[in-house]
Amino acid sequence: MDIVNINFESGWKIIREEAIEKIEKYLENEHIEKNKNLFSATEYTRLYTVVYNMCAKKNPFCYSKEVYRKYGESLSMYTIDKIKPLLKNSDELNKTKILIDAWFKYSFYTKWMNKFLRYLDRYYVEYNSSLCLSAYTKNIFKITLFNELREDIKNIIYEIYNNLRSQEEIDQKELFCNIVELYKELDNESNEKMYEHDIEKKIVENVNNFYKKKAEEWINDYPFDDYIISIENAIEKEYEKNKSLNLNDDTCEKVTNIIVKILIYEKLNTLIDNKNNIFHLLKNNNLSSLRRTYILFSYFPEALTGLKKIIGEYIKMEGNELKDKYVQLSRKMHMSKSVNNMQNVDDNTMEDNDNYIDISNDDNNNNDNNNNNNIMNTQQNDDIILCDYIEQLIKLHNHYDNIFKLSFFNISNKNIDPNFNECLKDYFESFVEHEDEYFSTVKLLVIYTDNILKRDLNNENNVDEKQKVHMNKEEKNDEQTKFLMKKMSEIVEIFNYTSNKETFFEYYRVYLANRLINNIYISLNIEKKFIEQLYYLCGSQYTSKLGGMIQDLINNTNMNNKFYDHMKNVFNNNQIVNNNNNNNNSNNTKYNHHFSNYHNVKDFFSVKILNKGYWPTLEKIHIQLNEPFNKYIQVFEEYYKSENKNRKLEWIYELSEVILHYEFNNILYNFYCNVVNAQILLLFNKYKYINYDIVKNELQIDLKSFTDHMYTSFYHFKLITSNDEIPDWSNSNFYINNNFSYPNKNIYIKKTTALLSKEHEKTKEDRTMAIEAAIVRVMKMHKKLFYDQIFDYVKKSLSSFSPTNQVIEKKIDLLVEREYIQKEENSQIYVYIP
Repeated sequence: MDIVNINFESGWKIIREEAIEKIEKYLENEHIEKNKNLFSATEYTRLYTVVYNMCAKKNPFCYSKEVYRKYGESLSMYTIDKIKPLLKNSDELNKTKILIDAWFKYSFYTKWMNKFLRYLDRYYVEYNSSLCLSAYTKNIFKITLFNELREDIKNIIYEIYNNLRSQEEIDQKELFCNIVELYKELDNESNEKMYEHDIEKKIVENVNNFYKKKAEEWINDYPFDDYIISIENAIEKEYEKNKSLNLNDDTCEKVTNIIVKILIYEKLNTLIDNKNNIFHLLKNNNLSSLRRTYILFSYFPEALTGLKKIIGEYIKMEGNELKDKYVQLSRKMHMSKSVNNMQNVDDNTMEDNDNYIDISNDDNNNNDNNNNNNIMNTQQNDDIILCDYIEQLIKLHNHYDNIFKLSFFNISNKNIDPNFNECLKDYFESFVEHEDEYFSTVKLLVIYTDNILKRDLNNENNVDEKQKVHMNKEEKNDEQTKFLMKKMSEIVEIFNYTSNKETFFEYYRVYLANRLINNIYISLNIEKKFIEQLYYLCGSQYTSKLGGMIQDLINNTNMNNKFYDHMKNVFNNNQIVNNNNNNNNSNNTKYNHHFSNYHNVKDFFSVKILNKGYWPTLEKIHIQLNEPFNKYIQVFEEYYKSENKNRKLEWIYELSEVILHYEFNNILYNFYCNVVNAQILLLFNKYKYINYDIVKNELQIDLKSFTDHMYTSFYHFKLITSNDEIPDWSNSNFYINNNFSYPNKNIYIKKTTALLSKEHEKTKEDRTMAIEAAIVRVMKMHKKLFYDQIFDYVKKSLSSFSPTNQVIEKKIDLLVEREYIQKEENSQIYVYIP
């Protein structure tokens, strides 16, 4: 037969006999192969060519429309005649199975026919806006078979899905997957969203019904931890089941959301009201359950807010317990000191501290200077004990920071949820800071920092001098540096929770000065890095002076080296080496008279130049130096004036360091003291004994300075003694204790610790006046304010520091007593009194 000029009837006869009848005959088999190659290449080419010749010609010889229509009729007849009779007298399950089997056969049918008729998609469908062959054939299947059974299929979906939760039967699971696949195929070129309306809707309905029952059972029978685990297991189990059933990701997500909504959101009040549930997880450090709780609660903002509030309350409660413990301890210490000072109790009261023992045994009737020293030492040691509060605070913060990092992080970026980060900050700020007359958080924070950043002199006592100098200059190893930087970062985190920043920097400047002046810092590099951290947090207005202090020490090294070079040049001058009496070299002759060589200066003398603008106010005492000390000072002053004409030097002897060597019982001891201590002790080279009259005559110092500098040598180290059982510092004679003995060869007689503390007391008085003035200004401007409003306005007006509410409250009460303001009766309103 000529297939080039073929008409419709002849062409369709070929298609029906060679393609359709062959396919339908193969589909009569019980089992069909989905990918069976039913037609050879030759047969396929012939059939495709027939269709092409029927559809590629111009009208009236183009039969595309007739072929398209006839193809639909053949499919409809196949479904009605061959498949529909099988559905009669069958139940819902069997009907569904028959339909699925029919769909497989129908798909095989249309797969081959659509290949033969492919030219229709290329021309007819495009130019006539008809359905493509795939959509066309699926639409016929829906109209002829699927729509009639749709309700039955939905019922089967609900039933099978419910059965698969309790026991997984392979046949049912396979049937369900086939139904899902059928719906997806039918939805492919359709906007009906049958999958969403039938399968997804039934699954959602099933999940909703099932977990509403489970919610009541679990909430009543399970403890919180097990309840959360059950939810997590349920979500995981449903997700795995849904994925195995080839359900869409959107469906899996909807199922998860329904489970969480029923088991978390609808039971939120019950879960949140019992705070002990979360408290128990925090107390036991149950990170896994906290993580589960966060993930499940994160579906709902209200749940997260409730969780944050409970966690915050627990942190605040634990923090306040810690703070109250140490505040009470500080008050007990204060009361104990008050009782001891009034009753002059013996050393049993202070058995934990050697300084206290010596003082209490020997100083029951001492003068005011002795009492001041006693109080100062006691206060220092009490502060060190209370510094454990900072250590515990850091541990508490690290503990909860670790909990937050491991439990409350976003899955996307692994960072802590910002809401919880703020929660941690807000609640720590609420309890970290406490300021009263007995307890100061910022002061303890500074003292804690000082204890970390300064060298432990007691551990260095057995190291010889050369080793000690070497240790002082060399950089610490990486491990120690990392440890110190970690501690500094922890301190900065706690510092960030305080509002009284200015007081911190006042104290810190004092303690930094003590470390730098007395060479007890571990590393200048560490000091600089810590100041850098504070700078990034607070800005240069707070840290510029601290940086200046560090720079002064760096400059001092260069300045001393220049001075030594200058002296070396002087001693190398031939006019000094020779005993030349030339009048033009009088200064050089003086150097030659004072020093035998250049090393006398380099080995025994160095200077620290401290810029007044950076350092705290330094206490100075007047003293008349003897020749061995005075000669070095004179030489340096002449050099310094020649290099810096417009600068004036003021010598702070109290902060100097002198090393005296003395042998007792064949043991050589090194006494580290300041110039004043050294001048007094060196008088024993001239006198068999000393008293205040001798010291006053030789050194021109007052009784207070004499007492302060002899106190430690007498009471603590027993370096000097007196014939009087209770010495009178103005009249008693003092002797060198020839039986002196001490376990360490290096003895630190005088170190400046509280010397600079008056700086803060002065600022504290100024701050008190500033707060009171701010309250009066605010009240004068507004005339009448509520109690809480006063706090806000006062804090805004004080830009340089931020007082606590407790401090402002006390000042308000004082101003009410002094009749600057008054409180209206039965209200929280305060009125300014003109």
